[in-house]
Amino acid sequence: MDVDLPECCGSGCTNCVLDRKTAKPPTSDAPNILDNSYRTFQVTSITKCTANTFLFRFRYAGSHADSDRQLAIPPGSHLMLRAERGFRDACRPVAKIFEQWRSGERGMEVRPRGPVTRVEKYDKAERDLYFSRPYTPIRVDREGRSFEVLVKLETGGEMSEYFTTLDVGVVTEWKGVYGGFSWVRNGWKNLVGFGQGVGLAPIYSIMAGILDDEEDETRLNLQYCCSDLDGVLMRSDLQTMGKYWNFGYSIYLSRESCSCEGKLVRSCKCLSSRIKYNEPVFNHRLEEVDIENVLKKLVNGSFHVLICGNESFTKFVESCVTRLGISDYYKF
Repeated sequence: MDVDLPECCGSGCTNCVLDRKTAKPPTSDAPNILDNSYRTFQVTSITKCTANTFLFRFRYAGSHADSDRQLAIPPGSHLMLRAERGFRDACRPVAKIFEQWRSGERGMEVRPRGPVTRVEKYDKAERDLYFSRPYTPIRVDREGRSFEVLVKLETGGEMSEYFTTLDVGVVTEWKGVYGGFSWVRNGWKNLVGFGQGVGLAPIYSIMAGILDDEEDETRLNLQYCCSDLDGVLMRSDLQTMGKYWNFGYSIYLSRESCSCEGKLVRSCKCLSSRIKYNEPVFNHRLEEVDIENVLKKLVNGSFHVLICGNESFTKFVESCVTRLGISDYYKF
């Protein structure tokens, strides 16, 4: 008999009947929709997560001749979204959901910048007509042929401006699948992830996939860093994942502001009133000692480390990991 999650007593019972996993559906032999050429996907929903981050859902909008195909995107992989450089000529209005974000741009325009290191776009022959960016799906509906991505809008960003013109029903172009990480069931006893901001995406998708596999007993530990509590992504989802026996996580806030003096002693009454029951939130930046404390507890078991965030965050975590003599890690 199926029991709805809201019926959980919330007492953290050791042998809770709700602490069960759903087996992964058997891998289909159907060909993949994504075959390294651009495919059309229609926007089906847009949800505001934070002031500048949105969750987009896309569904395959290709030919009926592809009805026998499935959407296979391994956890941790990314796709390339491309847009025409002349997308502004279409004169699509800014979708209402983005109006508040746009009002905070203060009228900044996209201006040519100097030489920068660019991510491989996989469409060099078309760079004069299109521009592209990588995005990691956090959820994939293989049979429904849809996926979801977290998108952080950047002031002055060309792709960010393109996203603000998207609304439900608009068709976009995606290509893939790309990525060098491949998870092997029970390949390690422990998997530890260090994520920052939208860098949560690949780590979240991998860990969620493991939790959905009833035969995978890997112990998962996520250390997630955000500037403040309002910027925490997938907050309710992380709490739900925390009900599994093999998943634990911590959230670190580097810039949480308040009117009290609790910040000085890493305790804040203002923040405490906003934290959910049993939510592991720490009002300070992730430090080397925190990383050591997490990893040293795993010395007696095999483990693998995942790292994803901006350049400074990645370098910091990587340096801490290497100083501990750990070489078994992967950077997204």
